[in-house]
Amino acid sequence: MLPYPDDAHDRSHEPESDDLRDLTRPRPRRPMRLGAKLAVSAALIAGLSLVARDRAAAPEPPRAWSEPPRAAEGARRAIAATEPLLMLRANAAEPTPQVEPARWNSGNGQREDSVSQGAFDLIEAPYLLVTATDAGSRIEPGSSLFVTLVRRAADGRGLSVLRTGERGVVATRLGGFETVETTLSAAGKRNCIGFRSLDLKAVAIDGWLCGILGQAPEARAVACAIDRIALAGRVTATLGDDIAARASACQAEEAAAAGPGDRTGSIAVAEAAASNNAAKTRRK
Repeated sequence: MLPYPDDAHDRSHEPESDDLRDLTRPRPRRPMRLGAKLAVSAALIAGLSLVARDRAAAPEPPRAWSEPPRAAEGARRAIAATEPLLMLRANAAEPTPQVEPARWNSGNGQREDSVSQGAFDLIEAPYLLVTATDAGSRIEPGSSLFVTLVRRAADGRGLSVLRTGERGVVATRLGGFETVETTLSAAGKRNCIGFRSLDLKAVAIDGWLCGILGQAPEARAVACAIDRIALAGRVTATLGDDIAARASACQAEEAAAAGPGDRTGSIAVAEAAASNNAAKTRRK
């Protein structure tokens, strides 16, 4: 039997069951649980912030040194090399040459060996720096001599190139070298001659020579300094047999000062003067 409409209307106003009232009844524990979760989250965030701050303030542990990436060919040459690329022949009247640790150019992976003699601060003695770069079989366009000198000065030496001047070329037993007048600066200033090889292929040589007491060195002094360079045997083998026969500005002036034969110094000068006086006597 179907219910009457009035009966349906009356049922809509009947009190809800106990289950429905439980669902709508506010629970007093829910705000307490939410507050506890918020407190735990805040404590966790504060702890992470403290850890991050301590790590930022603590000094970084020292990292193990690793060689910069370089070409595989350069790495094979480095392993095969058992001797420095260059040395300076010792001169008893000058300070002992100092061999610097080999370095690697991070840009092209080439090995660079440097030898220095004297010091920038000791103006009573010349200051010589020579660097050999193992170019190998790669022929790459190099930077200008000015850029090379700027990099050498700033590479752990605390120097800067203040200005450059007149350029030239000097002959040595290692071939021609481009030169430029250079003023190096640190606590003081020194007038130097920067140089770079022009004819060498397997190795490139650059550096500078600073004069004494604020004076710039002469071209002959630069040639004589370069002539003292002794290259590694494997590098010398690529230079050819004519290296000993190459003309040098240093050797040319030494030969002129020596005079005829193998006589040197004041003996040759005295003999030349005596010969001139004898000739004048005969003409009278």
